[in-house]
Amino acid sequence: MRPQAEECFDSWIARMALAHDTTRGALFQHLGIDSALASLDLARGTSGVALEDFYAVSQMVGQLAWAVQTEPEHIESSFLAVDGAALLPRRSRHYACARCWQEALRDGRPRIIRKEWILRMSWRCRLHDLPLSKVPVPGGATDQDDLSWLGGAIAGAESLRWGLGYRGAMIERNEVCLDTLIRQSRRRLKGRNQDYLDRFQANVYHFARDRIAMLALAHSHAGRSVWGFEQLIGRGLAERPGRNMESLEPPRRAKRRAARWRVGQGRALPRAFDAELLGVLLAYAQVRERRDAQARSGHFPTGEP
Repeated sequence: MRPQAEECFDSWIARMALAHDTTRGALFQHLGIDSALASLDLARGTSGVALEDFYAVSQMVGQLAWAVQTEPEHIESSFLAVDGAALLPRRSRHYACARCWQEALRDGRPRIIRKEWILRMSWRCRLHDLPLSKVPVPGGATDQDDLSWLGGAIAGAESLRWGLGYRGAMIERNEVCLDTLIRQSRRRLKGRNQDYLDRFQANVYHFARDRIAMLALAHSHAGRSVWGFEQLIGRGLAERPGRNMESLEPPRRAKRRAARWRVGQGRALPRAFDAELLGVLLAYAQVRERRDAQARSGHFPTGEP
């Protein structure tokens, strides 16, 4: 069971562990790999671990290559040599194209998560022009159950796609920057492509209720609808922020257009807890600000990592 073309490391190891009905740690231990590596984020290979773990990860690559009878370079091809900020957090890397998975299931091919899909700026399948879906943890369901779920996921993704008017220039910049990261190019982009990379490679839309819809909106003619979220999470706030939130609103010329955006087949009904969303975000921003300051000073309160 070797890595598929463009498959990310986590996806491949998860498939191997599932095939042997075991865990990543137990799989590593069985193959003579330090089981402590199972708790590390290995998506970037040796470039993403501390210096003291470098040798162990290099050995892991060799052991895995031996186990599946391939060259170490084949294993290394599953890594992404990018800045860590460009990747989704490890526990959030569960987005895939439902159409790709449906076709793979019907053709008897493995369902994989591609390397580009774990990048924070990735939100659509470029093969099918379909927004990605949050996929369930594999295992436990029958093929028929999976096909049924995938049918619903495809319907939802198509509803989102046709409910928005994408901006061609934004889609093009997304593709250029994705290709640059996947090719492991270190060259600095120019103009608006670099502005796009700076804005989206470290976005935190995964804190939102629907990350894919947020990114789809950001790439559409209703892009200003997500302005407030980006501004709030992207800035440092005081310990006790005031109530003047005017700076978090989109530019005035975009307000009317932003207020009219729709996702899918209509507006969602108001929910009781939506009124508390701003308070939750403010609380998060306060915690983040304190932890950033503590990280810079090297001091953490007792009990915090």
